[in-house]
Amino acid sequence: MIKKFANLLFLASIFFLPWQTAMILNVATISGEPSQYGVFAVYVVEVMIAFAFVLRGRRQADARIGATWQALYWFVAVAFFSLTFSDVAWVGWFQMIHVVASAMLYFLLTDERTDMRRVCVVFLLGLIVPILLGWFQVMGGSSPDSNLLGVAAKDAMTPGVAVVEFDEDRLLRAYGTFPHPNIFGGYVAFGIVALAWLARFVRGKHQLAGALLASGLLGATLIVTFSRSAWLGLSVALLLLIGLMVWQRRLPPRRAIPVMALGLACILATLVVFHSQVFSRFDTSSRLEATSIEERASQYQTFGDVFWTAPLLGGGPSAYTFTLERLDPGQPVWAYQPIHNTFLLILAELGVVGLLAFGFWVYRMDVIGHTHARKPGGMFALTIGTCLLIIGLFDHYLWSLWPGLALSSLALGAMVKWGSDA
Repeated sequence: MIKKFANLLFLASIFFLPWQTAMILNVATISGEPSQYGVFAVYVVEVMIAFAFVLRGRRQADARIGATWQALYWFVAVAFFSLTFSDVAWVGWFQMIHVVASAMLYFLLTDERTDMRRVCVVFLLGLIVPILLGWFQVMGGSSPDSNLLGVAAKDAMTPGVAVVEFDEDRLLRAYGTFPHPNIFGGYVAFGIVALAWLARFVRGKHQLAGALLASGLLGATLIVTFSRSAWLGLSVALLLLIGLMVWQRRLPPRRAIPVMALGLACILATLVVFHSQVFSRFDTSSRLEATSIEERASQYQTFGDVFWTAPLLGGGPSAYTFTLERLDPGQPVWAYQPIHNTFLLILAELGVVGLLAFGFWVYRMDVIGHTHARKPGGMFALTIGTCLLIIGLFDHYLWSLWPGLALSSLALGAMVKWGSDA
């Protein structure tokens, strides 16, 4: 009975993963203003994951997956060790709560008792509310706050809100239930890969209808997040998947073709409707895009200053922006941002030792996917791994924020399960 309840609680946590409902205890300040990278909060879904982890009991897995667990233990241990030398340990402790919760999620996902088909279906169902809210934001130009969803009010006319500028107009990007549209884009990109994997198992008219509906919604919504990292990550990943299928002479099942065709049609239709806004995201003469490129370039210039303050063990989890303030005080709070590269951010916050521990964990997982690269499960494992890699090269949220950590665990857990079940 307890194990059944634990499994239900685990699936519920997957469904509510996009929700940002949290108990905020305090917020650290930078330049006298609250910083989103110093929020002391515990998310409701983290509590659900922790209870499911404890109630499920002893974890079960074969030796290959067990090796990834051992590597993850080392990575988390190094992160805690780095915390002991941090100048802002009081911020890092809450970051480590999120890291531990995401590790628990990875353990639950890769346990041999976990049914990944059910997990993917529940996850896609959980995206319905963010998708509907995202379209409401795009079409209406604003959305109210919600304590239940854990989201703040958004308005396209408010400075600092993520928008697309075109022809002197401002279009609010789709946030869904997330802190930023880029994070929403990452979740949608994973949802598309998960749906492609699920399409192989579609049986009956009802399942086909559900897959077609999900394909249309996900394809269209990916565009209105206007997340270039999600677009690039998914495009490269799907090209890799097609290349692997051609190389291995494996055609997709006939029942999966309508699902893929409708998703592509909805992407193209949305591109036609929002073509001006999409093109503006690549227009370097646009004010917003020029500012974005300049800010990201400047982050690479200041990265060395942060890294060399503690190259071996790093400045500590979530310490990057606070280290920047110490090195260059007096700037407004929005000027202190983590570098838009997950791997360099880990290097700066956990040092060379931390990055090596992280790389060892990734290596252990990657071996599983490459071992079965000739089989469908292995192909999809490499696909989602590539998508996550590309996103990580251009964004920091996979490490800096809880929804990003949760997405990382979900995608990596899926990669290991798909690869091992090949």
